[in-house]
Amino acid sequence: MPQQTPNLFTYPRNEPGTTGHFDLVEALRALPRGLADALDGITDAESTFRKTPDGWCVREIVGHLRDAAEVYHKRIYMMSTQTDPILEPYDQDAWVTEHAYMTRSLGEMGRELTSWRQDTVQLLTTLVNWNWARTGQHLESGRTSIRQIVEHMVEHEEQHLHDIRALRAAATV
Repeated sequence: MPQQTPNLFTYPRNEPGTTGHFDLVEALRALPRGLADALDGITDAESTFRKTPDGWCVREIVGHLRDAAEVYHKRIYMMSTQTDPILEPYDQDAWVTEHAYMTRSLGEMGRELTSWRQDTVQLLTTLVNWNWARTGQHLESGRTSIRQIVEHMVEHEEQHLHDIRALRAAATV
């Protein structure tokens, strides 16, 4: 009687880089559409409404998402092309003023975000699985991998889309 041995290839693999990254790439690819949907029909009053005096309004959140898309793309590019690069922090609150979010159009910031996001998705889809484990050294939060950055991006953007919807709902009350 032949020995019954399990087929090793039928067992799920769960080590880093074996389950693929399609779910993360698709979540990133979806942001521009999700943002456009969240902003559909927005009024000037809704775009500048603040729940608290020091809280961000929708216009500032969109500017922040645009800038974050650029920063994260540059970090991922550095990590994919350099050995353990230094990832500089930035002052997101200072950029609200420096990058003039309140005077820029939502459409313009959205188009720029879309462009950066397309570049990021293109870059990520060229990486082989093990490259997602490449690291960079963030000066404030320490060593991080490409996969960790992308996971953070997805969570960060989902939270801000939620914030935009909540601000619009509160502005109409």
